[in-house]
Amino acid sequence: MKPTLEQKIKSVFWTIFIVVAGVFFVSVFLRDNEHKKIMEPYGNTATVIGSLASEEAIPQYSYFVKDPNQKVKISAAAYLVGDLGTGEIILAKNQDKQFPLASVSKLMTASIAEELTGSEDTTKISKKALATYGRNGNLKAGEKIKLTDLIYPLLLESSNDAAEAIAEYFGRDIFIKRMNQEAIKLELSKTTFEDPSGLSPKNQSTVLDMFKFAGYLNQKQPDLFKITTKRSYSDKKHNWSSTNQFLLEDGYLGGKSGFTDPALQTVVSLFSVPLSETGDRHIAITLLQSKDRFKDVENILRYLSKNIYYGGEADANTAWVKERTDVPLVYDQDFVTLTFGGDIMLDRGVKNSVNKNFGGDYSTLFEKLGMLKKSDIVFANLEGPVSDAGKDMRNLYSFRMDPSVIPALAGGGLSIVSVANNHIGDWGRDAYADTLSNLKENEISYTGGGNNENEAEQPVVIEKYGMKIGYLGFSDVGPDWMEAKANSAGVLLANNSRFDEIVQNASKQVDFLIVSFHFGEEYKTEHNVRQEYLAHKAIDDGAKIIIGTHPHVAEDTEVYKNGFIAYSLGNFIFDQSFSADTMQGMLLEIKLGRDGSMAVKKNTVRLNKFFQPDKIITAKEEKVKFK
Repeated sequence: MKPTLEQKIKSVFWTIFIVVAGVFFVSVFLRDNEHKKIMEPYGNTATVIGSLASEEAIPQYSYFVKDPNQKVKISAAAYLVGDLGTGEIILAKNQDKQFPLASVSKLMTASIAEELTGSEDTTKISKKALATYGRNGNLKAGEKIKLTDLIYPLLLESSNDAAEAIAEYFGRDIFIKRMNQEAIKLELSKTTFEDPSGLSPKNQSTVLDMFKFAGYLNQKQPDLFKITTKRSYSDKKHNWSSTNQFLLEDGYLGGKSGFTDPALQTVVSLFSVPLSETGDRHIAITLLQSKDRFKDVENILRYLSKNIYYGGEADANTAWVKERTDVPLVYDQDFVTLTFGGDIMLDRGVKNSVNKNFGGDYSTLFEKLGMLKKSDIVFANLEGPVSDAGKDMRNLYSFRMDPSVIPALAGGGLSIVSVANNHIGDWGRDAYADTLSNLKENEISYTGGGNNENEAEQPVVIEKYGMKIGYLGFSDVGPDWMEAKANSAGVLLANNSRFDEIVQNASKQVDFLIVSFHFGEEYKTEHNVRQEYLAHKAIDDGAKIIIGTHPHVAEDTEVYKNGFIAYSLGNFIFDQSFSADTMQGMLLEIKLGRDGSMAVKKNTVRLNKFFQPDKIITAKEEKVKFK
């Protein structure tokens, strides 16, 4: 059959198409082959382009200093600030020098315990563990408790008894050996452990080793740091409250602090800090031998926010165009901010309310008092012993607060308390001495008493911005039998025959002396002659500020010569709901200048029906005009 005309046309078309296509593909092949020969020494084109693109998309970031002349004020003998993501050291001093760790040691204790412990492993709390010095985490001899639960008092309340109980379970010597083996394994070459708690001064490390360890925990055991960000934890039998000063700090990611006399204050703290346009950086701050770790960390964070940039070198000089103006410069201030609260009593109705409404969590009482964290020093009167020891002296009203309240006080921001009042001896000298021990272990200073007469008469000296602030306390309402003696713990009484000598001696040791008195008449809103006599006498002897407690209501204030007097601050936390005046108090804020000038805010703190400070009415700042 002969092909049709249409078929012939199609045949010619396809022949021409094939020839043209063939020529095209041959030319392309030859050209491409030649191209390949040219590119061959340099490798695959896509690889080269991809590599260049990656280098451009991921620039080499580093830390840059805006103003090298600006210095950060840090009291610690050794410190290090490092990036947890890159390992880069941002700030450092004496990074390789060994110092005692104190309770920062408990991070290693917790790490080993978590690694070795099963979810159902339990231990019996021994009397030997409970005999350990310091906070016991409200543990009882003979009670059985899960090891996983013991990590909470270990990290939240820094319980030394919990540390010992954990070590005992595995065999104390074996456990400590394991702590040291882990340090070697992690190449913490200058870190050694003698005990699981940190009481031993032979528990030593460097800020560099602690930075490395923080980085390891952050990657491998992050749940331990998460525990330290909790305000409290309950296992139904116990409620443990955090003593952590940094809980309310923006960007806080967890950490652990410590204190002993040889170690001073120590800390490992993690923060998320906005240091670049690319987002927040996770950093670790480690301090050893600090005189004031909270202020040191605060100054470091301010310095980082103001003076450190993380990014590419090309942007380092221009990134400050969008400089944040809300971050203050870091320098020695010309004033200290002092806050004073009245009577704190966390027994009786307050205790019942906390157990019923807050699950036994005393830290809840302070959740609306964030302003305390902004103050340099916070003072209040501790109306009763905090102990599980002693004998009830059978007073008409007999107070004894649970030891678990002290971590709540520390976590709430209290710096110092008066232990000179009419209820502090309600459970005898043993409970009083135990109270002093509990306060010291939780790094709350006390005035108005001591373990002996000499300690009671010495002022507590706190240095801020180069200014030495002294605190001295007296009770004018007894109990007289609880007066401190040469060899027995007790209070400092206002009727002491050496009153003038004691105040004058204290004033010589400090730049500014604050004297607190537990004096006056209950529920009176105006001071009496006796209060005025003692307050004026103390100022004549060198005091600058007089703080009164006891009346349970706020009283008047007075300027006398070059001193300021608040005759009564009323209640801070108390269970006296029978009047509006007793359910509130003055929360006094004083800016004390280096030159002795003063500005005061007579704020009002109001309690709700749960005896929780619920509302702070901020007063107008007034400059004090001295006579």
